[in-house]
Amino acid sequence: MLHKTSGIILHTINYSDASLIAKVYTEKFGLQSYMISGVRGKKSKTKASLFQPLALVDLVVSNYDKPGLQRISEMNSLHPYADIPYNIVKSSIVIFLNEMLFRALKEEHPDEDLFLFIKNSLLILDLKTESCTNFHLCFLLQLSRFLGFYPQGAFSENTSYFELIEGRFVSHIPSHNNYLKASTVGFFSQLLNTNFEEMHNVKIDSAQRKILLHSFVLFFQLHIHSFGEIKSLAVLEEVIG
Repeated sequence: MLHKTSGIILHTINYSDASLIAKVYTEKFGLQSYMISGVRGKKSKTKASLFQPLALVDLVVSNYDKPGLQRISEMNSLHPYADIPYNIVKSSIVIFLNEMLFRALKEEHPDEDLFLFIKNSLLILDLKTESCTNFHLCFLLQLSRFLGFYPQGAFSENTSYFELIEGRFVSHIPSHNNYLKASTVGFFSQLLNTNFEEMHNVKIDSAQRKILLHSFVLFFQLHIHSFGEIKSLAVLEEVIG
């Protein structure tokens, strides 16, 4: 049986000379792996741009209640990005977030709210004209809410450290190194209390942004089993500073 659904491209691998397998986070079916035939043939109707990192697509798919590959019978762009492919800061952010999402999204059941959050966030990034250097940090904080480990508590004079393992603000220095120091927690708290529209007003220097970025990746590694290393982290740091 064929179904229509929107999707977000997370990963692709070549399967044969003309086919590939795509990992797609779909609105109706959650995370799925699809076989797509005839992608690179001369008469292919499927454009290569549809398989760029976090491309937004409309799909007609087969989806059977059994393990294994499903098939895509039709695929079109849901929203062609206007600025992301040509803006090195935005494209570097998307490559980084693509890798984070690929490692974070495990479930095969649908979560419409999560799908809409990711889709709408990407549309905001594409259209945003102000600085986007805090976008990935805000995105990851909001993503953690959907994944079940959103930071608990609030920053104050009495809770000036953030414990990454427990995911909460604490009053004392933890007995391990997995925490944010008081000098960084203030910026962390500001990001928690802002949105994509106002994030450019949070002024973070490159040194503190680097600390926050590494801490956010560690936060996900600590809370998601077998999360692994993020290879695109160094490139993002080089571009954003």
